[in-house]
Amino acid sequence: MFDSLKTLSQLGPMLSQAREMQTKMAEVQRKLGTIRAEGTAADGMITVTANGLMEIVDIRFLPDISRQEAAVLADLTRAAVNQALSNVRMLVQREMQSVTGDIDLSGLQKMIGMPS
Repeated sequence: MFDSLKTLSQLGPMLSQAREMQTKMAEVQRKLGTIRAEGTAADGMITVTANGLMEIVDIRFLPDISRQEAAVLADLTRAAVNQALSNVRMLVQREMQSVTGDIDLSGLQKMIGMPS
């Protein structure tokens, strides 16, 4: 009986922590559009920027890329995009960890396509 009362007494602080975490998660969600990460390929010939929403927001090419290099351009762009998305996933994961602390959210991360 006393164990049950002890458990109930811990419920208030747990709910308070859950509300605090919910507020912080909402802040991180609002911030995701402003998080930026870049990926580059071919020694900087191509630079791709992604945001925390996993959207590509910019692709830049060095002005001296010739037309002969156009065949390679698609592969280089793909490599830069994948690097940018990988980098932004790590930044988003760090943001989420700063809010959740030691709570294991690997199941949630898998649901939204992030590596756990």
